[in-house]
Amino acid sequence: VIYSPEFRRIMIERKGKAKQNPFRGMKDILPRLLAFYVSSPEEQFSARLALFGPGIESTNTKLLVHKIVNARSSTFDAVEFIKGLPGGIGSGVRINYKHMYNFDLMCLYSNAATVRESVYLHKSTGRLDPELNRMLVKDSTGKLAIQPSIVKLLPTLHALVFAIDTAVDSREKVAEEVEGMRKELGVMLESQSKFNLCIPLLVLACRNESVGANCFISLEEIIVGLELLEMKSPWGVFEVCCENMRGVEKGLDWVLHHLAKKRRELSYHSMQGQSS
Repeated sequence: VIYSPEFRRIMIERKGKAKQNPFRGMKDILPRLLAFYVSSPEEQFSARLALFGPGIESTNTKLLVHKIVNARSSTFDAVEFIKGLPGGIGSGVRINYKHMYNFDLMCLYSNAATVRESVYLHKSTGRLDPELNRMLVKDSTGKLAIQPSIVKLLPTLHALVFAIDTAVDSREKVAEEVEGMRKELGVMLESQSKFNLCIPLLVLACRNESVGANCFISLEEIIVGLELLEMKSPWGVFEVCCENMRGVEKGLDWVLHHLAKKRRELSYHSMQGQSS
Protein backbone atom coordinates (compact mmCIF):
# COMPACT_ATOMS: atom_id res chain seq x y z
CA VAL A 1 0.00 0.00 0.00
CA ILE A 2 1.39 3.39 -0.94
CA TYR A 3 0.48 6.52 0.99
CA SER A 4 0.89 9.78 -0.85
CA PRO A 5 4.47 11.06 -0.79
CA GLU A 6 3.02 14.55 -1.22
CA PHE A 7 1.88 14.52 2.41
CA ARG A 8 5.41 14.54 3.82
CA ARG A 9 6.79 16.92 1.20
CA ILE A 10 4.03 19.45 1.71
CA MET A 11 4.28 19.41 5.50
CA ILE A 12 8.07 19.77 5.40
CA GLU A 13 7.73 22.74 3.07
CA ARG A 14 5.23 24.32 5.44
CA LYS A 15 7.54 23.98 8.44
CA GLY A 16 10.22 25.84 6.53
CA LYS A 17 8.00 28.83 5.87
CA ALA A 18 7.69 31.78 8.20
CA LYS A 19 4.67 31.73 10.48
CA GLN A 20 1.73 33.68 9.15
CA ASN A 21 -0.84 35.76 10.95
CA PRO A 22 -3.03 33.16 12.73
CA PHE A 23 -6.18 34.75 11.38
CA ARG A 24 -4.84 34.99 7.79
CA GLY A 25 -7.15 37.90 7.05
CA MET A 26 -10.34 39.36 8.45
CA LYS A 27 -12.53 36.75 6.74
CA ASP A 28 -11.14 34.07 9.08
CA ILE A 29 -12.02 35.84 12.33
CA LEU A 30 -15.72 34.97 12.48
CA PRO A 31 -15.39 31.19 11.96
CA ARG A 32 -12.51 31.02 14.43
CA LEU A 33 -14.46 32.90 17.09
CA LEU A 34 -17.52 30.75 16.44
CA ALA A 35 -15.48 27.56 16.70
CA PHE A 36 -13.96 28.81 19.95
CA TYR A 37 -17.30 29.45 21.61
CA VAL A 38 -19.20 26.39 20.43
CA SER A 39 -16.48 23.75 20.81
CA SER A 40 -15.81 21.74 23.93
CA PRO A 41 -13.15 19.16 24.88
CA GLU A 42 -15.61 16.37 24.09
CA GLU A 43 -16.05 17.74 20.59
CA GLN A 44 -12.34 17.77 19.72
CA PHE A 45 -12.83 14.68 17.61
CA SER A 46 -11.09 13.83 14.35
CA ALA A 47 -13.08 11.71 11.94
CA ARG A 48 -10.92 9.14 10.19
CA LEU A 49 -11.58 9.16 6.43
CA ALA A 50 -9.95 6.76 3.98
CA LEU A 51 -9.79 8.20 0.47
CA PHE A 52 -9.23 5.75 -2.40
CA GLY A 53 -10.30 4.99 -5.95
CA PRO A 54 -9.40 5.87 -9.53
CA GLY A 55 -10.21 9.54 -9.00
CA ILE A 56 -7.06 10.16 -6.95
CA GLU A 57 -4.85 8.48 -9.54
CA SER A 58 -6.24 9.73 -12.84
CA THR A 59 -4.11 12.37 -14.54
CA ASN A 60 -7.31 14.38 -14.95
CA THR A 61 -8.35 14.49 -11.30
CA LYS A 62 -5.40 13.44 -9.12
CA LEU A 63 -4.84 17.07 -8.02
CA LEU A 64 -7.90 16.65 -5.79
CA VAL A 65 -5.68 15.37 -2.94
CA HIS A 66 -3.02 18.02 -3.48
CA LYS A 67 -5.57 20.84 -3.33
CA ILE A 68 -7.06 19.54 -0.08
CA VAL A 69 -3.73 18.93 1.64
CA ASN A 70 -1.89 21.95 0.27
CA ALA A 71 -4.65 24.51 0.79
CA ARG A 72 -3.99 26.94 3.60
CA SER A 73 -7.32 28.61 3.95
CA SER A 74 -10.36 28.93 6.17
CA THR A 75 -11.74 25.79 4.49
CA PHE A 76 -8.80 23.36 4.48
CA ASP A 77 -5.80 23.62 6.77
CA ALA A 78 -3.40 20.69 7.15
CA VAL A 79 -2.21 20.94 10.75
CA GLU A 80 -0.17 17.81 11.45
CA PHE A 81 0.77 14.29 10.48
CA ILE A 82 -1.14 11.46 12.10
CA LYS A 83 0.46 8.14 12.94
CA GLY A 84 -0.97 4.95 11.57
CA LEU A 85 -0.93 1.38 12.73
CA PRO A 86 2.39 -0.46 13.14
CA GLY A 87 4.08 -0.44 9.76
CA GLY A 88 2.63 2.94 8.82
CA ILE A 89 -0.76 1.71 7.64
CA GLY A 90 -3.30 4.49 8.20
CA SER A 91 -0.82 7.36 8.47
CA GLY A 92 -1.92 10.59 6.89
CA VAL A 93 -2.68 14.25 7.55
CA ARG A 94 -5.05 15.93 9.98
CA ILE A 95 -7.12 18.63 8.31
CA ASN A 96 -8.89 21.43 10.13
CA TYR A 97 -12.06 22.01 8.11
CA LYS A 98 -13.78 25.39 8.30
CA HIS A 99 -12.48 25.80 11.87
CA MET A 100 -15.38 23.57 12.92
CA TYR A 101 -14.28 19.99 12.27
CA ASN A 102 -11.07 17.99 12.23
CA PHE A 103 -10.65 14.97 10.02
CA ASP A 104 -7.74 12.62 9.44
CA LEU A 105 -7.24 11.97 5.74
CA MET A 106 -5.63 8.69 4.73
CA CYS A 107 -5.07 8.17 1.01
CA LEU A 108 -4.83 4.58 -0.20
CA TYR A 109 -3.06 4.36 -3.54
CA SER A 110 -2.89 1.31 -5.75
CA ASN A 111 0.85 1.46 -6.31
CA ALA A 112 3.90 3.71 -6.59
CA ALA A 113 3.44 6.90 -8.60
CA THR A 114 5.44 5.59 -11.58
CA VAL A 115 3.20 2.53 -11.81
CA ARG A 116 -0.13 4.24 -11.14
CA GLU A 117 -0.20 5.90 -14.54
CA SER A 118 -0.09 2.54 -16.29
CA VAL A 119 -2.70 1.19 -13.87
CA TYR A 120 -5.07 3.99 -14.71
CA LEU A 121 -4.51 3.67 -18.45
CA HIS A 122 -6.08 0.21 -18.21
CA LYS A 123 -8.84 1.65 -16.02
CA SER A 124 -11.51 -0.98 -15.37
CA THR A 125 -9.23 -3.95 -16.10
CA GLY A 126 -5.87 -2.86 -14.69
CA ARG A 127 -7.28 -1.65 -11.39
CA LEU A 128 -8.64 -5.12 -10.66
CA ASP A 129 -5.29 -6.82 -11.24
CA PRO A 130 -3.45 -7.53 -7.96
CA GLU A 131 -0.17 -7.41 -9.87
CA LEU A 132 -0.84 -3.74 -10.59
CA ASN A 133 -3.13 -2.75 -7.74
CA ARG A 134 -1.31 -3.54 -4.50
CA MET A 135 -4.41 -2.86 -2.45
CA LEU A 136 -5.78 -6.15 -3.75
CA VAL A 137 -4.88 -9.80 -3.28
CA LYS A 138 -6.51 -13.07 -4.26
CA ASP A 139 -7.74 -15.33 -1.48
CA SER A 140 -7.46 -19.11 -1.39
CA THR A 141 -10.45 -19.42 -3.72
CA GLY A 142 -9.03 -16.99 -6.27
CA LYS A 143 -11.49 -14.26 -5.29
CA LEU A 144 -10.34 -10.64 -5.08
CA ALA A 145 -9.90 -9.29 -1.55
CA ILE A 146 -8.35 -6.33 0.22
CA GLN A 147 -4.83 -7.02 1.38
CA PRO A 148 -4.58 -7.92 5.10
CA SER A 149 -2.68 -4.80 6.17
CA ILE A 150 -5.54 -2.59 4.97
CA VAL A 151 -8.14 -4.89 6.51
CA LYS A 152 -6.58 -4.12 9.91
CA LEU A 153 -7.17 -0.44 9.22
CA LEU A 154 -10.87 -0.77 8.34
CA PRO A 155 -12.34 -1.07 11.86
CA THR A 156 -10.58 2.17 12.85
CA LEU A 157 -12.30 4.22 10.13
CA HIS A 158 -15.34 6.45 10.46
CA ALA A 159 -16.08 6.83 6.73
CA LEU A 160 -14.96 5.70 3.29
CA VAL A 161 -14.43 8.21 0.50
CA PHE A 162 -14.41 6.73 -3.01
CA ALA A 163 -13.18 9.12 -5.71
CA ILE A 164 -13.76 8.47 -9.39
CA ASP A 165 -12.91 10.25 -12.62
CA THR A 166 -16.16 10.60 -14.55
CA ALA A 167 -14.52 11.30 -17.93
CA VAL A 168 -14.94 8.58 -20.56
CA ASP A 169 -13.92 8.33 -24.19
CA SER A 170 -17.44 7.61 -25.42
CA ARG A 171 -20.94 6.75 -24.20
CA GLU A 172 -20.28 3.15 -25.21
CA LYS A 173 -17.56 2.96 -22.54
CA VAL A 174 -19.75 4.09 -19.63
CA ALA A 175 -21.12 0.68 -18.66
CA GLU A 176 -17.67 -0.95 -18.77
CA GLU A 177 -15.97 1.74 -16.69
CA VAL A 178 -18.74 1.92 -14.08
CA GLU A 179 -18.70 -1.87 -13.75
CA GLY A 180 -14.96 -1.75 -13.01
CA MET A 181 -15.59 0.93 -10.37
CA ARG A 182 -18.38 -1.17 -8.83
CA LYS A 183 -16.11 -4.20 -8.51
CA GLU A 184 -13.28 -2.17 -6.97
CA LEU A 185 -15.63 -0.53 -4.48
CA GLY A 186 -17.36 -3.84 -3.81
CA VAL A 187 -14.14 -5.51 -2.68
CA MET A 188 -13.58 -2.76 -0.12
CA LEU A 189 -17.18 -2.80 1.11
CA GLU A 190 -17.17 -6.57 1.47
CA SER A 191 -14.05 -6.46 3.62
CA GLN A 192 -15.47 -3.62 5.70
CA SER A 193 -18.81 -5.39 6.23
CA LYS A 194 -17.10 -8.23 8.11
CA PHE A 195 -16.68 -5.89 11.08
CA ASN A 196 -20.44 -5.21 11.27
CA LEU A 197 -19.84 -1.46 11.29
CA CYS A 198 -22.28 0.87 9.56
CA ILE A 199 -20.08 3.70 8.30
CA PRO A 200 -21.04 6.21 5.60
CA LEU A 201 -19.75 6.10 2.05
CA LEU A 202 -18.97 9.38 0.30
CA VAL A 203 -18.55 9.13 -3.48
CA LEU A 204 -16.77 12.04 -5.17
CA ALA A 205 -17.64 12.12 -8.86
CA CYS A 206 -14.67 14.16 -10.10
CA ARG A 207 -14.35 15.90 -13.41
CA ASN A 208 -11.79 18.17 -15.00
CA GLU A 209 -13.52 20.12 -17.72
CA SER A 210 -10.28 21.69 -18.91
CA VAL A 211 -9.07 18.42 -20.45
CA GLY A 212 -11.87 18.33 -23.02
CA ALA A 213 -13.28 14.86 -22.36
CA ASN A 214 -15.74 13.53 -24.91
CA CYS A 215 -18.36 12.85 -22.24
CA PHE A 216 -18.87 12.34 -18.54
CA ILE A 217 -20.62 9.68 -16.49
CA SER A 218 -23.79 11.11 -14.96
CA LEU A 219 -24.69 10.95 -11.27
CA GLU A 220 -27.64 8.70 -12.07
CA GLU A 221 -25.36 6.27 -13.93
CA ILE A 222 -23.01 6.24 -10.95
CA ILE A 223 -25.78 5.57 -8.42
CA VAL A 224 -27.25 2.76 -10.50
CA GLY A 225 -23.92 1.32 -11.66
CA LEU A 226 -22.39 1.21 -8.19
CA GLU A 227 -25.61 -0.32 -6.83
CA LEU A 228 -25.77 2.30 -4.10
CA LEU A 229 -29.54 1.97 -3.71
CA GLU A 230 -28.96 -1.51 -2.33
CA MET A 231 -26.60 -0.34 0.41
CA LYS A 232 -27.73 -0.37 4.03
CA SER A 233 -25.09 2.15 5.12
CA PRO A 234 -25.57 5.90 4.53
CA TRP A 235 -24.16 7.06 1.21
CA GLY A 236 -23.91 10.25 -0.79
CA VAL A 237 -22.67 11.11 -4.27
CA PHE A 238 -21.38 14.59 -5.02
CA GLU A 239 -20.12 16.02 -8.28
CA VAL A 240 -16.71 17.66 -7.91
CA CYS A 241 -15.04 20.09 -10.28
CA CYS A 242 -11.30 19.68 -9.77
CA GLU A 243 -10.40 23.07 -11.24
CA ASN A 244 -12.10 25.03 -8.45
CA MET A 245 -12.96 22.20 -6.00
CA ARG A 246 -16.64 23.02 -6.30
CA GLY A 247 -18.64 20.20 -4.74
CA VAL A 248 -15.96 18.94 -2.34
CA GLU A 249 -17.30 21.09 0.49
CA LYS A 250 -20.83 19.80 0.03
CA GLY A 251 -19.60 16.22 0.21
CA LEU A 252 -17.48 16.79 3.30
CA ASP A 253 -20.23 18.82 4.95
CA TRP A 254 -22.57 15.88 4.47
CA VAL A 255 -20.29 13.16 5.82
CA LEU A 256 -18.84 15.19 8.71
CA HIS A 257 -22.27 16.42 9.78
CA HIS A 258 -23.54 12.84 9.67
CA LEU A 259 -20.66 11.63 11.84
CA ALA A 260 -21.02 14.51 14.30
CA LYS A 261 -24.76 13.88 14.63
CA LYS A 262 -24.21 10.17 15.15
CA ARG A 263 -21.57 10.87 17.79
CA ARG A 264 -23.85 13.31 19.65
CA GLU A 265 -26.65 10.74 19.67
CA LEU A 266 -24.28 8.09 21.02
CA SER A 267 -23.04 10.46 23.71
CA TYR A 268 -26.62 11.34 24.68
CA HIS A 269 -27.70 7.71 25.01
CA SER A 270 -24.55 6.91 26.99
CA MET A 271 -25.35 9.70 29.44
CA GLN A 272 -28.95 8.53 29.72
CA GLY A 273 -27.73 5.02 30.53
CA GLN A 274 -25.38 6.30 33.21
CA SER A 275 -28.08 8.41 34.88
CA SER A 276 -30.73 5.66 34.93
